[in-house]
Formats: sequence, structure tokens, C-alpha cells
Amino acid sequence: CSRCAAIQPLSADADLFTVLDLPRQLTLDLADLERRYHAASRAVHPDRFQTASRRERELSLAASAAVNRAYRTLRDPVARGRYWLELHGARLGDGSPQVPPAIAAEVFETQEKLEELRAAARPDLRREVEALRDGFTGRLGALRDELGALYASANGGAPSLDELKRRLSEIAYLRTLLGDIEDATGEGLRGTDHRH
Repeated sequence: CSRCAAIQPLSADADLFTVLDLPRQLTLDLADLERRYHAASRAVHPDRFQTASRRERELSLAASAAVNRAYRTLRDPVARGRYWLELHGARLGDGSPQVPPAIAAEVFETQEKLEELRAAARPDLRREVEALRDGFTGRLGALRDELGALYASANGGAPSLDELKRRLSEIAYLRTLLGDIEDATGEGLRGTDHRH
């Protein structure tokens, strides 16, 4: 409570936007998100409640975990999009478990090349796989930009859930491919956040 500084239980229907007192929209001001996260984190931090009752300490731990989860989810545009789908009763993969058609051929071709690479150390094939990796890294960046544009085009409203699912699905498959390439080549992807 802001008036008495007593910790209150989170509302059962509090979503991650509410936890950080943010508008429920996909386009967020990341500096504002950061400020709200730090303020909320300080307000509910367990160190502030060390001498409080057991119930207040438990509430502090729960609130602190919720604040951290909200921040982790909402700062990442992909995680935010997945969460948005959940809020609207949809999930990535619901009704579309197959590879997105836009990248299906590349997914299968890359998996075949990775199998060949694992079976025989061929320098020429390794170079091909590295070129694929570089291309996928660039496409992942472009898809993230498209995702940001999709969020912005909704102007605080909701984008098409089908379009959001399509973009997020492509991003998920590209991340998986990049992870598979990393595993097969034994190389990290210098500065690429393909797993996030």
C-alpha cells in the first residue's frame, strides 16, 4: 500500500502489465518500463520486510518474483508477444504446429546439411552452414524489426493474433535453427541473442 507501506497480496487477476503499472499494450517505452521495474522492485524487495511478519515476508517474496517475471517478459518483444497471445487465449503452436510455410524449405534444407555436417567433417559444408547462420541471423533481426512495426501499427490496440502468431512462429523456428547450427558447429553466435 503506497499510503501505509504495508505489502498487499497481488490481485488474482493481475497481469504482468498491471504488476508494473503499465498500460496493457504491446508497444512500451522501455525506459519507462525500466523505471517502473526499479521502483516496484524496491517497494517489494524482501530485504525491506526482514523484520515483518511471516505473511508479509511471503507476500514480499511472491511480489518480488512477480515483478521480476513481469520485467523479464515485457522487456523482450518476443516474450511480450507470446504473453500477449496467452492473455488473449491463444498460444504459439495452437492450431499451427507445422513449420511456417515462409521458411519451411530452409528449415528442412538446413537440418539436412546439419546432419551431413555431423556425419562427416567437410570444410566446404561447414562454410555453407556458417553462411546459412549469417543469413538466419540477419533475418532474425529483420523479423524483430517487423515485430516492432506490427506492435506500433496497432497504436495501442491489438494486432491480428494470427499475424502475431505467424511472426512469433518464424522467430521461434529461426532461433531453433540458429541453436542447432551452434550445436553442430560447436561455435557460439558472437553476440546473438537467438535463445531469448
